[in-house]
Amino acid sequence: MNEPGVRPGLSALAALATLLGATSLYPLFQDRSWIAPVTGAVVVVTVTAMVSRRLRLAPALDLLAGPAVLLLYVTALYAGSSALLWLIPTPGSLSVLADVLRGGWNTAETYAAPLPVGDGVRLLAVLGVGLVAVTVDLLAVRLHRAAPAGLPLLAMYSVPAAVRSESVHWLTFAAGSAGYLALLVADARTRVTGWGRPVFTPRPDQEAPGARPTGSAGRRVGLAAIAASVAVPALLPGTSGLFGLGERDGGGSTTITTADPLVDLKRKLTRLSNEEVLRYRTTSGDPDYLRIYALDRFDGNRWTYSPLVAGSAPLIREDRELPAVPGLSAAATEDGATEITVGDKVRDMKFLALPYAPRRVRIEGDDWRADRQSLMVFSTGDDADGMTYSVDSRRALPTTGQLRESGFHAMPPEYTRLPDGLPEELSELTWKVTAKGATPFDRAVLLQRWFHREFTYSLEPAPPSRMSDLMAFLRDREGYCEQFAATMALMTRELGIPSRVVVGYAPGTRQADGSHLVRQRDAHAWPELYFEGAGWVRFEPTPSGTGAPASVGIPDYTRQESRRKEPEDARPTAPSTPTTAPAPGPTPGAEGQPQAAQDQKTEAASDGGSPLPVGWILGGLAAALLVAAPRLVREAARRRRWAGAGDPAAAATAAWSQLRADTLDHGLGWHPAESPRGVLRRLGPALGTEVAEPLARITLASELSRYAPPGHPQRATAASLRADTATVRSALAASSSPPARWRARLFPPSSLDVLRRAAARLKGLARSRRGGGD
Repeated sequence: MNEPGVRPGLSALAALATLLGATSLYPLFQDRSWIAPVTGAVVVVTVTAMVSRRLRLAPALDLLAGPAVLLLYVTALYAGSSALLWLIPTPGSLSVLADVLRGGWNTAETYAAPLPVGDGVRLLAVLGVGLVAVTVDLLAVRLHRAAPAGLPLLAMYSVPAAVRSESVHWLTFAAGSAGYLALLVADARTRVTGWGRPVFTPRPDQEAPGARPTGSAGRRVGLAAIAASVAVPALLPGTSGLFGLGERDGGGSTTITTADPLVDLKRKLTRLSNEEVLRYRTTSGDPDYLRIYALDRFDGNRWTYSPLVAGSAPLIREDRELPAVPGLSAAATEDGATEITVGDKVRDMKFLALPYAPRRVRIEGDDWRADRQSLMVFSTGDDADGMTYSVDSRRALPTTGQLRESGFHAMPPEYTRLPDGLPEELSELTWKVTAKGATPFDRAVLLQRWFHREFTYSLEPAPPSRMSDLMAFLRDREGYCEQFAATMALMTRELGIPSRVVVGYAPGTRQADGSHLVRQRDAHAWPELYFEGAGWVRFEPTPSGTGAPASVGIPDYTRQESRRKEPEDARPTAPSTPTTAPAPGPTPGAEGQPQAAQDQKTEAASDGGSPLPVGWILGGLAAALLVAAPRLVREAARRRRWAGAGDPAAAATAAWSQLRADTLDHGLGWHPAESPRGVLRRLGPALGTEVAEPLARITLASELSRYAPPGHPQRATAASLRADTATVRSALAASSSPPARWRARLFPPSSLDVLRRAAARLKGLARSRRGGGD
C-alpha cells in the first residue's frame, strides 16, 4: 500500500494531463522539434515530485524541488558547456541561459506565429510547460485539489487562442479534456477509497451500492460532454486541420491562413544574413516585381487578404491557363517567360513569387491553385522549397492617357471600402495633397510624388498594427515600404480608387550570367490601383536610393505624368465613380447667393421686426436632448466604466462590460448565464477572423479576472483592452444591417440596460434602508 501523499498513479496522470494539454501549443511552432525537450521536462519534474514525496522532504524543500530540477534540466540542455559537471548551474551557465532566453523572446516578439524553432524558442516552451507540470502536480497530488489544476492546463490552451486567428484541432482539445477528466476521476477514486472498502449485502435482483454506479455516471457525463464539445464545433466553420496549414470552411474546403505577411516583411528587411531567396531568368527586357500576397482588406488597423478557399480556386495544370486577368482589356501587353529557382534555405513556401499577371505556371505538385480575383498561386499541401518552376506572364503597358480616361465602375465595392471611424485628418490631408488632380489617376500620381518629395526611407519604425501607427507615419514622414504602401492604398481608397497592398520582392540584382538574384532584403510592398482596361497597375510611393531595395523604380506610366507640367488653373473635378467621396471644401449655400440677397437677410435679422421664438427654441432643445439622451447615457457609462479601470482586473471587467453593451446595441443579445468562452464561440463566427484575436484577448482577460487566483498576473493592460473593444465594436457595426447600425448609434439598447441597473441598485438601497430603520 502506498504511503499517504505519495500516490504515484495520480502523479503519472498529472504528467499525462500536462502533456496532452501541451499538444494545443502546436500552432505556435513551425516544426515539432520542441516536443522532445518538453516531454523530457514533464517527465523529470514528475519523477522529482514523486521522489521528494517518497523521501518526505520538508514542505519548503518539496516546493522547491521541481523548479530546481527543471533548472538543472535546462542547464544540461542549453548551457551544459558552461555548467559544473554539465549539470550544476554556475554564473557563466546562467548568463548563457539568459542569452538563449533573450533570443527566444526576441524571436517571439519579431515573428508572427508559427515561430521558427531555435534553442531560444525551445527553452521558452520547456520552461513554460515545465512550470505548468510543477503547478499541476502541486495542486492535484500534493494539495489534493485536482479541480483547480485545470487552470494551468487552460492557460496552455489560451496562448494559441490569444495569438492565432485559427482554433486548435478538435483532437487536441479532446485529448487535453480527457487527460483532465482522468485526473479528476483518479482523485475522486482516491478520496472515496480512502474511507475503506464499502460494506454491502449483495442481492441477485439489486446492484451493489458503492462508488461504481456513481463513477460510471460521472464517466458517462464526462465523455458525453467531450463528445458534444467536439461534435458541435465540427459542424461549424472555423475548425482547423491537425498540424495542418489551414482551416475548414462550411462547405468542407480548406481555407488557407498564413503568418502576417507584413510582419514577415519587416523580419526579412532587418535580417542580418540577407540570404538568397530565389534566382530567375526572364525573356522580358525590363524585369518586373514578383508578387506573393495581395492584401485587399483593411480592418481599421492593418491590411490582410480575403480568405482563400481551396475549393473555389482552380487547380493549376500545365495545359491550362490561369483565370482571366481582372480588368485587362484595352491596354497594350507584353508577354514574358520566367524560370524561377527557389533558394536551398527557403522553408515552407506555400505561396509562389510570380510576375503579374501570371497566365500559365509549370511546377511539380498536384495541389497548386490560383485565386480567381488576386491571381495569387498557393498550395494547401505542397511547397516550393528548393524547386524550380516557370511562369508565362502578360504585363499591361498602359499609357498615361489611357489611365487618365479610364474608370473603375466594374470593381466590387470592397476594394474601396473603408472602416468607420477613420481620422478626419487623413481625409483632409488626402484631398489637400491631390487638390490639383483633374482625374483619379492624376490624384494617384500626385500622392506618389508627394511621398517621394516629403518622406524619407527608414527601417526604424515598428510595423504598423493600428491606425495610430499610420497617422504617426504621416506626421513623422519616415518609414519603410510597408508604411508607404499601406498608407497610399488607404488614401487612394479615400479618393474612391480601388486599391490593395501587394507584398513580394523587387526585381533584384542582375548577375553576370544574365540571371537575377533576389535576396531577403529585396522584400518589398507596394500599392496596386485598378483602372478599367489596364486592370491592376503598380504604383511606387517608396523613395529609392535611401536604403530601399536598389531595384525599386517608378513605373513608366506615372513617370511620364510626373514630367508633365501642371496647369496653373487646374481644379479638382468630381470623380468619375459613385464610390468617390467629394473633396472637402465649402458646400453650396449662402456664399453662392448675390451679395444683395445676403444683405437683405442680414438687415431682416437685425431690424428687430419680429421677436425670437423662445418657446420654440427651448422646445427644440428639449426634443434634441430627449433624442440624444440614450447616446449620452451610453457615452457617460462608457467613460465611467473605463475611468475606474486602473488595475488589470478592473480593466478586464470594464472590457467585458463594454463588450456586453456593444453586443446589446447591435442586436445580438446577451445571455446572463453565458460564460466568456461561450460568448467567444457565439460572436466569433459572426464577426469573422479579423477580430478573432481582440475578442480572444478580451475573453481571456475576463476569464483570468474571474477564475485566476489572487495575485495571478494579468496580461492585458487597460489601453490594449480598450483598443480591442473598439476593434470589436467596429466589427459589430460592419456585420450589422444599416437599421441596426443606426439604432446602435442613436438609440443604443445598452443605455436602457444602464438605467435598469441603476434603478435596481436604487431600489435595493431603499429596501436596505427601510430594513435598517425597522
